[in-house]
Amino acid sequence: MMKDALTTALSPDFLEREAARLGALLAEHVRRAQRREGPVLVQRSIEEILAALDFDRTVAHGGADLAALVATVLDNSNRLHHPRYFGHQVAVPMLSSSLADLVHGVLNNGMAVYEMGPAGTAIERGLLRWMRGKIGWGAEGDGVITHGGSLGNLSALLACRERVAPGSFKAGVPPGLVLLASEAAHYSVARAAAIMGLGVDAVVKVAVDDALRIVPRALSRAYEEVKRAGKRVLAVVANAGATPNGAFDPLREIGAFCRREGLWLHVDGAHGAAARFTERYRGLLDGIELADSLVCDMHKMLGTSTLACAVLVRDPAALAGTYEQYAPYLHGDDERQGVDLSKLTFECTKAQLSLKLFFNLALVGEAGLSAHVERLFDAARRFHGLLARRPAFECFGAPQANILCFRIGRDSATQDRVRRQIVEEGSFYITRTTLRGESWLRLVIMNPQTTDGDIEALAARIEALVVERAPPP
Repeated sequence: MMKDALTTALSPDFLEREAARLGALLAEHVRRAQRREGPVLVQRSIEEILAALDFDRTVAHGGADLAALVATVLDNSNRLHHPRYFGHQVAVPMLSSSLADLVHGVLNNGMAVYEMGPAGTAIERGLLRWMRGKIGWGAEGDGVITHGGSLGNLSALLACRERVAPGSFKAGVPPGLVLLASEAAHYSVARAAAIMGLGVDAVVKVAVDDALRIVPRALSRAYEEVKRAGKRVLAVVANAGATPNGAFDPLREIGAFCRREGLWLHVDGAHGAAARFTERYRGLLDGIELADSLVCDMHKMLGTSTLACAVLVRDPAALAGTYEQYAPYLHGDDERQGVDLSKLTFECTKAQLSLKLFFNLALVGEAGLSAHVERLFDAARRFHGLLARRPAFECFGAPQANILCFRIGRDSATQDRVRRQIVEEGSFYITRTTLRGESWLRLVIMNPQTTDGDIEALAARIEALVVERAPPP
Protein backbone atom coordinates (compact mmCIF):
# COMPACT_ATOMS: atom_id res chain seq x y z
CA MET A 1 0.00 0.00 0.00
CA MET A 2 2.86 2.37 0.87
CA LYS A 3 4.52 1.55 -2.46
CA ASP A 4 1.30 2.39 -4.31
CA ALA A 5 0.99 5.70 -2.44
CA LEU A 6 4.56 6.66 -3.28
CA THR A 7 3.95 5.83 -6.91
CA THR A 8 0.84 8.01 -6.86
CA ALA A 9 2.75 10.90 -5.26
CA LEU A 10 5.03 11.04 -8.31
CA SER A 11 2.38 10.39 -10.94
CA PRO A 12 1.58 13.09 -13.50
CA ASP A 13 -1.93 11.63 -13.69
CA PHE A 14 -2.31 12.36 -9.97
CA LEU A 15 -1.11 15.94 -10.56
CA GLU A 16 -3.54 16.46 -13.41
CA ARG A 17 -6.50 15.05 -11.50
CA GLU A 18 -5.83 16.76 -8.16
CA ALA A 19 -4.88 20.09 -9.72
CA ALA A 20 -8.30 20.16 -11.38
CA ARG A 21 -10.09 19.31 -8.12
CA LEU A 22 -8.12 21.76 -6.02
CA GLY A 23 -8.35 24.43 -8.71
CA ALA A 24 -12.14 24.19 -8.59
CA LEU A 25 -12.12 24.47 -4.79
CA LEU A 26 -9.81 27.48 -4.81
CA ALA A 27 -11.74 29.22 -7.58
CA GLU A 28 -15.00 28.84 -5.66
CA HIS A 29 -13.27 30.10 -2.50
CA VAL A 30 -12.21 33.26 -4.36
CA ARG A 31 -15.66 33.70 -5.95
CA ARG A 32 -17.43 33.50 -2.59
CA ALA A 33 -14.95 35.90 -1.00
CA GLN A 34 -15.34 38.40 -3.83
CA ARG A 35 -19.14 38.18 -3.42
CA ARG A 36 -18.68 39.04 0.30
CA GLU A 37 -20.08 35.68 1.37
CA GLY A 38 -18.94 34.52 4.77
CA PRO A 39 -16.54 36.18 7.20
CA VAL A 40 -13.24 37.78 6.32
CA LEU A 41 -11.41 35.78 8.96
CA VAL A 42 -12.08 32.94 11.39
CA GLN A 43 -10.12 32.59 14.62
CA ARG A 44 -10.43 29.03 15.89
CA SER A 45 -7.88 27.56 18.28
CA ILE A 46 -4.90 25.51 17.14
CA GLU A 47 -6.34 22.35 18.66
CA GLU A 48 -9.71 22.88 16.95
CA ILE A 49 -8.02 23.23 13.56
CA LEU A 50 -5.82 20.17 14.11
CA ALA A 51 -8.88 18.16 15.13
CA ALA A 52 -10.75 19.25 12.01
CA LEU A 53 -7.80 18.03 9.93
CA ASP A 54 -7.65 14.76 11.89
CA PHE A 55 -4.00 15.69 12.02
CA ASP A 56 -2.48 12.86 14.04
CA ARG A 57 -4.16 10.08 12.05
CA THR A 58 -3.49 11.82 8.74
CA VAL A 59 0.22 12.20 9.47
CA ALA A 60 0.59 8.68 10.83
CA HIS A 61 -1.26 6.76 8.13
CA GLY A 62 -1.64 8.94 5.02
CA GLY A 63 -4.27 8.08 2.47
CA ALA A 64 -6.18 11.32 3.07
CA ASP A 65 -8.38 13.07 0.55
CA LEU A 66 -6.36 16.19 -0.31
CA ALA A 67 -9.44 18.06 -1.48
CA ALA A 68 -11.09 17.51 1.90
CA LEU A 69 -7.97 18.73 3.69
CA VAL A 70 -7.79 21.82 1.49
CA ALA A 71 -11.45 22.56 2.20
CA THR A 72 -10.65 22.55 5.91
CA VAL A 73 -7.62 24.78 5.36
CA LEU A 74 -9.77 27.22 3.40
CA ASP A 75 -12.39 27.29 6.16
CA ASN A 76 -9.71 28.31 8.65
CA SER A 77 -7.82 30.87 6.56
CA ASN A 78 -8.12 34.62 6.09
CA ARG A 79 -10.05 35.59 2.98
CA LEU A 80 -7.84 38.24 1.43
CA HIS A 81 -10.03 38.33 -1.68
CA HIS A 82 -12.95 39.55 0.45
CA PRO A 83 -13.43 43.28 -0.27
CA ARG A 84 -13.68 43.93 3.48
CA TYR A 85 -10.15 42.73 4.10
CA PHE A 86 -8.22 45.81 5.29
CA GLY A 87 -5.64 43.88 7.29
CA HIS A 88 -1.90 43.71 6.90
CA GLN A 89 0.37 44.71 4.03
CA VAL A 90 -0.06 41.48 2.11
CA ALA A 91 -1.23 41.54 -1.49
CA VAL A 92 -4.53 40.23 -2.66
CA PRO A 93 -2.57 38.26 -5.23
CA MET A 94 -3.26 38.37 -8.91
CA LEU A 95 -4.02 34.75 -9.61
CA SER A 96 -1.37 34.70 -12.31
CA SER A 97 1.25 34.84 -9.55
CA SER A 98 -0.50 31.95 -7.80
CA LEU A 99 -0.06 29.91 -10.96
CA ALA A 100 3.63 30.77 -10.81
CA ASP A 101 3.72 29.10 -7.39
CA LEU A 102 2.27 25.96 -8.94
CA VAL A 103 4.82 25.97 -11.76
CA HIS A 104 7.71 26.40 -9.32
CA GLY A 105 6.27 23.75 -7.03
CA VAL A 106 6.31 21.20 -9.84
CA LEU A 107 9.69 22.18 -11.32
CA ASN A 108 11.38 22.77 -7.94
CA ASN A 109 14.39 24.32 -9.62
CA GLY A 110 16.62 25.70 -6.87
CA MET A 111 18.77 28.64 -7.92
CA ALA A 112 22.06 28.36 -6.06
CA VAL A 113 23.93 28.15 -9.37
CA TYR A 114 22.75 29.01 -12.85
CA GLU A 115 22.65 25.44 -14.13
CA MET A 116 20.14 24.50 -11.40
CA GLY A 117 17.55 27.08 -12.50
CA PRO A 118 18.40 28.79 -15.77
CA ALA A 119 14.88 30.00 -16.62
CA GLY A 120 14.20 31.46 -13.17
CA THR A 121 17.62 33.09 -13.05
CA ALA A 122 17.22 34.64 -16.49
CA ILE A 123 13.79 36.05 -15.57
CA GLU A 124 15.13 37.38 -12.25
CA ARG A 125 18.00 39.16 -14.01
CA GLY A 126 15.55 40.63 -16.51
CA LEU A 127 13.16 41.89 -13.83
CA LEU A 128 15.93 43.49 -11.80
CA ARG A 129 17.27 45.24 -14.89
CA TRP A 130 13.73 46.51 -15.60
CA MET A 131 13.41 47.82 -12.03
CA ARG A 132 16.76 49.58 -12.07
CA GLY A 133 15.69 51.36 -15.22
CA LYS A 134 12.46 52.49 -13.56
CA ILE A 135 14.24 54.01 -10.56
CA GLY A 136 16.63 55.92 -12.77
CA TRP A 137 19.85 53.91 -12.57
CA GLY A 138 19.79 52.74 -16.16
CA ALA A 139 22.17 49.83 -16.67
CA GLU A 140 24.02 50.65 -13.45
CA GLY A 141 23.90 48.38 -10.42
CA ASP A 142 22.95 44.82 -9.56
CA GLY A 143 20.46 43.03 -7.36
CA VAL A 144 18.82 39.85 -6.19
CA ILE A 145 15.32 38.70 -5.24
CA THR A 146 14.97 37.42 -1.67
CA HIS A 147 12.27 35.82 0.44
CA GLY A 148 10.85 38.99 1.98
CA GLY A 149 11.67 42.56 2.96
CA SER A 150 13.37 41.76 6.28
CA LEU A 151 15.94 39.64 4.48
CA GLY A 152 16.03 42.30 1.77
CA ASN A 153 16.96 45.06 4.22
CA LEU A 154 19.61 42.84 5.77
CA SER A 155 21.03 42.00 2.33
CA ALA A 156 21.28 45.65 1.31
CA LEU A 157 22.92 46.66 4.60
CA LEU A 158 25.41 43.79 4.29
CA ALA A 159 26.38 45.14 0.87
CA CYS A 160 26.78 48.55 2.48
CA ARG A 161 29.02 47.01 5.15
CA GLU A 162 31.25 45.56 2.45
CA ARG A 163 31.69 49.06 1.01
CA VAL A 164 32.17 50.92 4.30
CA ALA A 165 34.03 48.24 6.28
CA PRO A 166 35.50 45.79 3.77
CA GLY A 167 36.64 42.46 5.17
CA SER A 168 33.98 42.39 7.90
CA PHE A 169 32.63 39.10 6.62
CA LYS A 170 35.89 37.43 7.64
CA ALA A 171 37.37 39.62 10.39
CA GLY A 172 34.21 40.86 12.08
CA VAL A 173 32.61 44.26 12.31
CA PRO A 174 34.84 47.13 13.48
CA PRO A 175 33.55 49.06 16.51
CA GLY A 176 31.75 52.37 16.33
CA LEU A 177 29.50 51.78 13.32
CA VAL A 178 25.94 53.10 13.54
CA LEU A 179 22.84 53.37 11.36
CA LEU A 180 20.88 56.61 11.07
CA ALA A 181 17.25 55.56 10.62
CA SER A 182 13.84 57.16 10.77
CA GLU A 183 11.89 56.99 14.02
CA ALA A 184 9.28 55.24 11.85
CA ALA A 185 11.73 52.67 10.48
CA HIS A 186 10.52 49.07 10.22
CA TYR A 187 11.69 46.82 13.04
CA SER A 188 13.67 44.74 10.53
CA VAL A 189 16.25 47.56 10.43
CA ALA A 190 17.04 47.12 14.14
CA ARG A 191 16.92 43.37 13.66
CA ALA A 192 19.46 43.63 10.83
CA ALA A 193 21.72 45.75 13.03
CA ALA A 194 21.61 43.06 15.71
CA ILE A 195 22.28 40.24 13.25
CA MET A 196 25.21 42.14 11.73
CA GLY A 197 26.84 42.47 15.13
CA LEU A 198 26.25 46.20 15.50
CA GLY A 199 23.56 45.80 18.14
CA VAL A 200 20.13 47.39 18.29
CA ASP A 201 21.58 50.34 20.22
CA ALA A 202 23.62 51.23 17.12
CA VAL A 203 20.43 52.36 15.37
CA VAL A 204 20.29 56.13 15.92
CA LYS A 205 16.72 57.38 15.48
CA VAL A 206 16.20 60.46 13.32
CA ALA A 207 13.26 62.71 14.21
CA VAL A 208 10.21 62.79 11.96
CA ASP A 209 7.51 65.40 11.34
CA ASP A 210 3.79 65.10 12.11
CA ALA A 211 3.33 62.91 9.02
CA LEU A 212 6.17 60.56 10.13
CA ARG A 213 8.62 61.80 7.47
CA ILE A 214 12.30 62.35 8.27
CA VAL A 215 13.13 65.98 9.01
CA PRO A 216 16.28 66.73 6.94
CA ARG A 217 17.63 69.17 9.56
CA ALA A 218 17.26 66.46 12.19
CA LEU A 219 19.25 64.09 9.99
CA SER A 220 22.06 66.62 9.76
CA ARG A 221 22.04 67.14 13.55
CA ALA A 222 22.09 63.39 14.21
CA TYR A 223 25.04 62.97 11.86
CA GLU A 224 27.01 65.69 13.62
CA GLU A 225 26.29 64.13 17.02
CA VAL A 226 27.50 60.74 15.78
CA LYS A 227 30.74 62.28 14.53
CA ARG A 228 31.30 64.11 17.82
CA ALA A 229 30.89 60.80 19.61
CA GLY A 230 33.74 59.38 17.49
CA LYS A 231 31.49 56.94 15.64
CA ARG A 232 31.02 56.27 11.95
CA VAL A 233 27.78 56.04 9.98
CA LEU A 234 27.35 52.77 8.13
CA ALA A 235 24.22 53.92 6.32
CA VAL A 236 21.28 56.28 6.39
CA VAL A 237 17.97 54.38 6.17
CA ALA A 238 14.97 56.23 4.75
CA ASN A 239 11.39 55.11 4.16
CA ALA A 240 9.40 54.98 0.97
CA GLY A 241 6.07 53.91 2.42
CA ALA A 242 6.66 53.61 6.18
CA THR A 243 4.81 50.71 7.78
CA PRO A 244 2.74 52.70 10.32
CA ASN A 245 1.09 55.09 7.86
CA GLY A 246 2.76 54.77 4.44
CA ALA A 247 4.92 57.89 4.81
CA PHE A 248 7.47 58.81 2.13
CA ASP A 249 10.62 60.53 3.36
CA PRO A 250 11.96 63.52 1.33
CA LEU A 251 14.38 61.39 -0.66
CA ARG A 252 15.87 64.15 -2.79
CA GLU A 253 16.95 66.20 0.22
CA ILE A 254 18.17 63.14 2.07
CA GLY A 255 19.96 61.86 -1.02
CA ALA A 256 21.69 65.19 -1.59
CA PHE A 257 22.85 65.23 2.04
CA CYS A 258 24.23 61.69 1.77
CA ARG A 259 26.06 62.57 -1.45
CA ARG A 260 27.67 65.62 0.21
CA GLU A 261 28.80 63.63 3.22
CA GLY A 262 29.77 60.46 1.35
CA LEU A 263 27.15 58.32 3.13
CA TRP A 264 25.38 55.23 1.83
CA LEU A 265 21.63 55.84 1.46
CA HIS A 266 19.42 52.78 1.79
CA VAL A 267 15.71 53.20 1.05
CA ASP A 268 13.28 50.77 2.61
CA GLY A 269 10.68 50.80 -0.14
CA ALA A 270 9.25 47.41 0.78
CA HIS A 271 5.77 48.90 0.64
CA GLY A 272 5.91 52.14 -1.29
CA ALA A 273 8.60 51.62 -3.95
CA ALA A 274 5.83 50.25 -6.18
CA ALA A 275 4.68 53.85 -6.69
CA ARG A 276 7.73 54.28 -8.94
CA PHE A 277 6.12 51.93 -11.47
CA THR A 278 3.02 54.14 -11.82
CA GLU A 279 2.32 57.23 -13.87
CA ARG A 280 0.55 59.36 -11.27
CA TYR A 281 2.40 58.53 -8.07
CA ARG A 282 5.98 58.02 -9.19
CA GLY A 283 6.81 61.53 -7.88
CA LEU A 284 6.45 60.25 -4.33
CA LEU A 285 9.89 58.72 -4.86
CA ASP A 286 11.48 61.86 -6.28
CA GLY A 287 15.21 61.52 -5.64
CA ILE A 288 15.24 57.72 -5.43
CA GLU A 289 17.91 57.69 -8.13
CA LEU A 290 20.30 59.09 -5.50
CA ALA A 291 19.96 55.98 -3.33
CA ASP A 292 22.71 53.39 -3.05
CA SER A 293 20.29 50.56 -2.31
CA LEU A 294 16.56 49.92 -2.32
CA VAL A 295 14.19 47.11 -1.42
CA CYS A 296 10.75 46.56 -2.95
CA ASP A 297 8.37 43.84 -1.80
CA MET A 298 6.52 42.47 -4.79
CA HIS A 299 4.08 40.69 -2.46
CA LYS A 300 2.75 43.99 -1.14
CA MET A 301 1.76 46.45 -3.87
CA LEU A 302 2.75 44.52 -6.99
CA GLY A 303 0.12 41.84 -6.54
CA THR A 304 2.22 38.72 -6.09
CA SER A 305 1.80 35.91 -3.61
CA THR A 306 4.27 35.80 -0.73
CA LEU A 307 7.23 36.09 -0.59
CA ALA A 308 9.28 38.07 -3.10
CA CYS A 309 11.46 41.12 -2.42
CA ALA A 310 13.72 42.85 -4.92
CA VAL A 311 17.03 44.13 -3.52
CA LEU A 312 18.71 46.69 -5.76
CA VAL A 313 22.27 47.88 -5.14
CA ARG A 314 23.99 50.61 -7.13
CA ASP A 315 27.53 49.23 -6.61
CA PRO A 316 27.76 45.69 -8.03
CA ALA A 317 31.12 45.11 -6.33
CA ALA A 318 29.62 45.77 -2.90
CA LEU A 319 26.92 43.15 -3.45
CA ALA A 320 29.31 40.67 -5.01
CA GLY A 321 31.77 41.06 -2.14
CA THR A 322 29.19 40.59 0.60
CA TYR A 323 29.76 36.86 0.99
CA GLU A 324 33.12 35.09 0.91
CA GLN A 325 32.05 31.58 0.04
CA TYR A 326 33.96 28.39 -0.47
CA ALA A 327 31.69 25.71 -1.84
CA PRO A 328 33.56 23.77 -4.54
CA TYR A 329 30.64 21.41 -5.06
CA LEU A 330 28.73 24.45 -6.33
CA HIS A 331 31.30 26.93 -7.57
CA GLY A 332 34.12 24.63 -8.61
CA ASP A 333 33.83 25.20 -12.36
CA ASP A 334 36.08 27.92 -13.68
CA GLU A 335 33.78 28.63 -16.59
CA ARG A 336 30.02 28.38 -16.68
CA GLN A 337 27.13 30.23 -18.23
CA GLY A 338 24.90 32.70 -16.42
CA VAL A 339 25.08 34.10 -12.89
CA ASP A 340 25.26 32.05 -9.69
CA LEU A 341 22.75 33.82 -7.44
CA SER A 342 23.93 32.12 -4.24
CA LYS A 343 26.96 34.44 -4.38
CA LEU A 344 24.64 37.44 -4.04
CA THR A 345 22.33 36.39 -1.22
CA PHE A 346 22.32 34.76 2.19
CA GLU A 347 20.14 32.01 0.79
CA CYS A 348 21.84 29.00 -0.73
CA THR A 349 18.78 27.36 -2.21
CA LYS A 350 16.28 29.91 -3.50
CA ALA A 351 12.86 29.50 -5.06
CA GLN A 352 12.04 30.83 -8.53
CA LEU A 353 10.55 33.96 -7.00
CA SER A 354 10.89 35.89 -10.22
CA LEU A 355 8.07 33.91 -11.84
CA LYS A 356 5.50 35.62 -9.63
CA LEU A 357 5.93 39.18 -10.90
CA PHE A 358 6.85 38.02 -14.39
CA PHE A 359 3.54 36.13 -14.72
CA ASN A 360 1.65 39.23 -13.51
CA LEU A 361 3.40 41.46 -16.02
CA ALA A 362 2.91 38.85 -18.73
CA LEU A 363 -0.84 39.07 -18.09
CA VAL A 364 -1.47 42.78 -17.39
CA GLY A 365 1.70 44.53 -18.66
CA GLU A 366 3.28 47.66 -17.23
CA ALA A 367 0.10 49.68 -17.74
CA GLY A 368 -1.98 47.14 -15.84
CA LEU A 369 0.49 47.02 -12.96
CA SER A 370 0.50 50.82 -12.79
CA ALA A 371 -3.31 50.89 -12.77
CA HIS A 372 -3.42 48.32 -9.95
CA VAL A 373 -1.19 50.39 -7.65
CA GLU A 374 -2.95 53.63 -8.56
CA ARG A 375 -6.35 52.12 -7.82
CA LEU A 376 -5.28 51.23 -4.27
CA PHE A 377 -3.70 54.64 -3.64
CA ASP A 378 -6.77 56.39 -5.08
CA ALA A 379 -9.11 54.36 -2.89
CA ALA A 380 -7.26 55.32 0.30
CA ARG A 381 -7.65 58.99 -0.58
CA ARG A 382 -11.33 58.53 -1.30
CA PHE A 383 -11.92 56.60 1.91
CA HIS A 384 -10.12 59.32 3.86
CA GLY A 385 -12.73 61.73 2.58
CA LEU A 386 -15.57 59.42 3.59
CA LEU A 387 -14.32 59.08 7.16
CA ALA A 388 -13.42 62.76 7.47
CA ARG A 389 -17.07 63.61 6.73
CA ARG A 390 -18.29 61.52 9.68
CA PRO A 391 -18.08 63.68 12.85
CA ALA A 392 -17.27 60.74 15.16
CA PHE A 393 -13.99 59.98 13.38
CA GLU A 394 -10.58 61.62 13.29
CA CYS A 395 -7.92 60.73 10.72
CA PHE A 396 -4.21 60.84 11.53
CA GLY A 397 -3.65 62.68 8.26
CA ALA A 398 -4.26 62.41 4.57
CA PRO A 399 -2.89 59.08 3.29
CA GLN A 400 0.39 59.20 1.41
CA ALA A 401 0.05 55.67 0.07
CA ASN A 402 -2.76 53.16 0.63
CA ILE A 403 -2.64 53.15 4.44
CA LEU A 404 -5.21 55.13 6.42
CA CYS A 405 -4.98 55.62 10.20
CA PHE A 406 -8.06 56.88 12.06
CA ARG A 407 -9.84 56.69 15.38
CA ILE A 408 -13.26 57.17 16.92
CA GLY A 409 -12.97 59.53 19.83
CA ARG A 410 -9.56 59.90 21.43
CA ASP A 411 -9.44 57.20 24.06
CA SER A 412 -6.82 54.57 23.25
CA ALA A 413 -8.69 51.87 25.17
CA THR A 414 -11.71 52.44 22.93
CA GLN A 415 -9.64 51.88 19.78
CA ASP A 416 -8.18 48.67 21.18
CA ARG A 417 -11.60 47.37 22.22
CA VAL A 418 -13.18 48.21 18.86
CA ARG A 419 -10.38 46.51 16.95
CA ARG A 420 -10.67 43.40 19.14
CA GLN A 421 -14.45 43.18 18.67
CA ILE A 422 -14.23 43.72 14.92
CA VAL A 423 -11.69 40.90 14.59
CA GLU A 424 -13.71 38.56 16.82
CA GLU A 425 -16.81 39.17 14.71
CA GLY A 426 -14.82 38.53 11.54
CA SER A 427 -16.97 40.60 9.17
CA PHE A 428 -14.11 43.03 8.62
CA TYR A 429 -10.37 42.76 9.16
CA ILE A 430 -8.62 45.90 10.42
CA THR A 431 -5.42 46.42 12.36
CA ARG A 432 -4.22 48.95 14.93
CA THR A 433 -1.01 50.85 15.53
CA THR A 434 0.49 53.18 18.09
CA LEU A 435 1.31 56.69 16.89
CA ARG A 436 2.89 59.16 19.28
CA GLY A 437 1.89 56.99 22.23
CA GLU A 438 -1.78 56.70 21.26
CA SER A 439 -3.78 53.87 19.67
CA TRP A 440 -5.16 54.35 16.17
CA LEU A 441 -7.16 52.04 13.96
CA ARG A 442 -5.54 51.26 10.64
CA LEU A 443 -6.81 50.34 7.20
CA VAL A 444 -4.48 48.95 4.55
CA ILE A 445 -6.28 49.05 1.23
CA MET A 446 -4.96 45.97 -0.60
CA ASN A 447 -8.09 44.77 -2.38
CA PRO A 448 -8.92 46.60 -5.63
CA GLN A 449 -12.55 45.42 -5.27
CA THR A 450 -13.12 47.28 -2.00
CA THR A 451 -15.83 49.93 -2.48
CA ASP A 452 -17.04 53.06 -0.73
CA GLY A 453 -19.93 50.96 0.57
CA ASP A 454 -17.51 48.62 2.35
CA ILE A 455 -15.93 51.57 4.17
CA GLU A 456 -19.31 53.06 5.04
CA ALA A 457 -20.40 49.70 6.45
CA LEU A 458 -17.22 49.47 8.55
CA ALA A 459 -17.68 53.01 9.87
CA ALA A 460 -21.29 52.30 10.79
CA ARG A 461 -20.33 49.11 12.63
CA ILE A 462 -17.59 50.90 14.58
CA GLU A 463 -20.02 53.67 15.56
CA ALA A 464 -22.56 51.06 16.68
CA LEU A 465 -19.97 49.26 18.82
CA VAL A 466 -19.08 52.48 20.60
CA VAL A 467 -22.73 53.36 21.19
CA GLU A 468 -23.43 49.86 22.52
CA ARG A 469 -20.77 50.31 25.22
CA ALA A 470 -21.60 53.93 26.02
CA PRO A 471 -22.76 54.52 29.64
CA PRO A 472 -26.45 55.40 30.08
CA PRO A 473 -27.28 59.13 30.43
